[in-house]
Amino acid sequence: MGLPLTLLAILAVEAYFAAANEYLPTDPGYVVEATVSASTGGTDPTLNLVILGDSTVAGVGSPTSAESLAVLIAERVADQLDRSVHVLGLGMSGARTATVREKQAPLLREHNPDIVLIVVGSNDVTHLTSPWLLDNQTKALVEAVHKVADAPVVVGGIPQFRTVPALAQPLRWVVGRYASVLREVQRQAVAKTGATYVDIAAEASPRFLGKPESMSSDGYHPSPLGYSFWADALAPAITARVSRQSR
Repeated sequence: MGLPLTLLAILAVEAYFAAANEYLPTDPGYVVEATVSASTGGTDPTLNLVILGDSTVAGVGSPTSAESLAVLIAERVADQLDRSVHVLGLGMSGARTATVREKQAPLLREHNPDIVLIVVGSNDVTHLTSPWLLDNQTKALVEAVHKVADAPVVVGGIPQFRTVPALAQPLRWVVGRYASVLREVQRQAVAKTGATYVDIAAEASPRFLGKPESMSSDGYHPSPLGYSFWADALAPAITARVSRQSR
């Protein structure tokens, strides 16, 4: 009986999110693009960072572009490399891994990135993307990026859901369990592509515990504080890949 009950619970989660999509914000009201100068005035050419992904990349949860995940990452990378960073976020609310491959990866031809960051996966969890399909789609996504951009790729993994107040128990537990399954699939798929994987669930999500202010008012997306935790985890991987590439 355990498995059927779990499946019913997962279906209930899917129904919940179908309804939730009616009130969750989908547009932050600004374009995610900025140039961040190095704090010490480094003289290397400006680094062109392009970020693909879902609503977290689009800026949902942050009141201004300056407080968005993309710009917070750019600030850290600029300081770590002592180099100006131009960042562009192409994220779309509701995007899943397949969406990013189909609608965002082709846009890289227009932007000539030095490095590409992908942050996606949460919507694959809530829309019940199967493990085998996520494996195929993750590898296809990174391959699609490599086909149109001569740039290293960093992938930010699926976060934890235990600090998401928009999900009541036991739905939060069910979503969290499925997220852990897809997160491992995502990690292994990324490893096969040669891209760098950053485990947001391990490196950033625990910092949300006991800090309700790390979540935005919608109870689902991080606030600027929460995004700063993500940026702290993601920026070093970007810095490391850029440094390795320039040797």
